[in-house]
Amino acid sequence: MRPLATRIPAIALLTLTVCCAQSDQSKVEAVLKQMERAEQSGDFNALLSLFTPEKSADLEQMRPYLKARPEVQYRALGTFVRGDEAVLLAQAALDNFVTMKFRKQGGQWKIRDQAWRNTAPNPNSVYALLPPGPGAFTRAGSPWDQIAAGMDSSQAARLGWQLKAVFDETYLYIRIESSADLPAPGSTVEKPPGGWPHLKIDTSDAGEFLLLDVVNVGDQATFDKDGKANSHRASAAYMIRLEQKDREVFSTSADLNPSPLLDVTGRDYDIRIPLATMGIMDSHATRMTVGDAQWPKSVWVSFAVQRYPR
Repeated sequence: MRPLATRIPAIALLTLTVCCAQSDQSKVEAVLKQMERAEQSGDFNALLSLFTPEKSADLEQMRPYLKARPEVQYRALGTFVRGDEAVLLAQAALDNFVTMKFRKQGGQWKIRDQAWRNTAPNPNSVYALLPPGPGAFTRAGSPWDQIAAGMDSSQAARLGWQLKAVFDETYLYIRIESSADLPAPGSTVEKPPGGWPHLKIDTSDAGEFLLLDVVNVGDQATFDKDGKANSHRASAAYMIRLEQKDREVFSTSADLNPSPLLDVTGRDYDIRIPLATMGIMDSHATRMTVGDAQWPKSVWVSFAVQRYPR
């Protein structure tokens, strides 16, 4: 008989992995309680210590405005940990919610970003804030030349854009092919590109979604030593927002700051939507249709999305 120690390493490893995950979740939520105490007492130094060095430098300008607020209370709504990154959804008041992103540095969880809103975030938004690893389509090199176009070439030429879509076990991939070169995110523009419609995504097991896909003109400013803007530059800002029943699931944008879910190269605008954001955890039996969002029917294009083999 083999020694007991050689027969249980898999069980021990599984137990250790679960314990570590639970420990990281509790440590992330402990940072939220530390932030609560720092704000209650007005201890700005304690508050800054909870953030990454980059973020704390940005927050330093708020020092004169922090006052003790004994009434502050935070309640964790959900915590998601993947490796050295984490997302925490929390409520600060009846209509005050915050989404916090964390990074582990030197063994300590630090806040690297936070976003406030007056409505509760969708729990599935964590899968967009911490996207999963590459799916089969990406691992195969993203062979878009193997994916059928949604419209015939004459219609695409008339409209000025073409649409393709494919999904694998992890993502729904959508490519908008423009008839003209697209400005890179953050580059200088006078007029935003576009012409393509918002899209609707109909799934067999998660319902229907609306995808807003716009390019805005952002304002990039420089400032003088007194903090006054001394120059402005109009720049391209790509943005998507996934909605279901008029409620946001998640949104993301790419301008001077990149987004792992958006990519613009040449004439191709590529969008990746984690299936988990739509509540799809097993894509094996999923069917999808993508079309333009001209309710209740599509006007220009509507087609079944191709499933990419694993």
